[in-house]
Amino acid sequence: MPAKTTEQLFATHSQYLDASSSEQEDFRNALNEVMPRIYKMGYWREMLVEHTQDASEGYVSLPQDTDSIVAGILDNNPLPTRSLWHDYKLFGTNDNDKTDMSAFIDDGYAPTYRDLDPAGKYDFKVVSLKAPFKFFLPYEGRFTYRYRKFTDKTDSLAEIPANSVLEGFSYNESIHNLENETAPSDGSDADLFVIAADANQVLSISWTDIKVDAPVRIIGRYMGEASSSSDAQDASKDVHLVDITTDNGSSRYRRFRVGGTDSTSTAHMLLKRKWVDVDSTSDLVHMPSNAILKHALLGKLSEDNADIQRASYHWGLVAQLLETDTDSYRGSAKPTLHVAPGGIGAGMSGMY
Repeated sequence: MPAKTTEQLFATHSQYLDASSSEQEDFRNALNEVMPRIYKMGYWREMLVEHTQDASEGYVSLPQDTDSIVAGILDNNPLPTRSLWHDYKLFGTNDNDKTDMSAFIDDGYAPTYRDLDPAGKYDFKVVSLKAPFKFFLPYEGRFTYRYRKFTDKTDSLAEIPANSVLEGFSYNESIHNLENETAPSDGSDADLFVIAADANQVLSISWTDIKVDAPVRIIGRYMGEASSSSDAQDASKDVHLVDITTDNGSSRYRRFRVGGTDSTSTAHMLLKRKWVDVDSTSDLVHMPSNAILKHALLGKLSEDNADIQRASYHWGLVAQLLETDTDSYRGSAKPTLHVAPGGIGAGMSGMY
């Protein structure tokens, strides 16, 4: 079935909520509870999405609505997906190791889609992703930028005013409130959406109360060499940092390193979707069938009422219906199981 909005699902599934919690907001909260569990229960239809990305920097950052790489191709050559350590959950990401390997290497999470050039200095600029672009900027909410400058060569807090400690070293923080901003009447770039920072490393970008119908992108605006005291803006060196499509959140991108790349390298990947909390009536929900969501909501209701036996029954049906739906959707394209722990398409769970 195609994806549906939360408003469409509310019309057909709100009856499976507790009678005292049957408003639109209650329904979205219920979806945010049950859908992550469904998303973790397999690779059913609507669960996978293709994505092509520039890999010239030696890494790829997955879109924030995806979770992992199922299969990947770099410059028309298929590559396996690996953890540099045997078990990521136990040993971490080893993100300081720059070993050149022919694979997509799990590198954990990063605060931005692309890294700033540490030899440059950047301001933060907000641009709209919705046309007409210059009039759909958010005029409500707040952005919080945490970053370091080229001049922040020491971790001593005494030498850097108005900052705190984050993960063992100092940083600068800029808070941008949007309530008093106004759109430019002539349609020109909204310079008031630029925060002067002289940053060369981003630690985190978070936001609160942003209008969900005004998606925006935060760009690192190149302002010249970090060691220079004067600005030399060059738009060709601007860096894509964060895409914002939710009203509240903090940017985190799943990242994979790839070896053997050059300035023209491109990665084409099959990615597994990640559940992103819905917070409006127009948000899309990707799901395999109405019956599966029905039993998931009934399972949640049973859990809320401490009826473990009934909850186990409904969640068992969810797993069974997912398998049946996936098998039916494949048609004649039946997968062939092969065991290849050292290559693509490994048939043994947990093997690299």
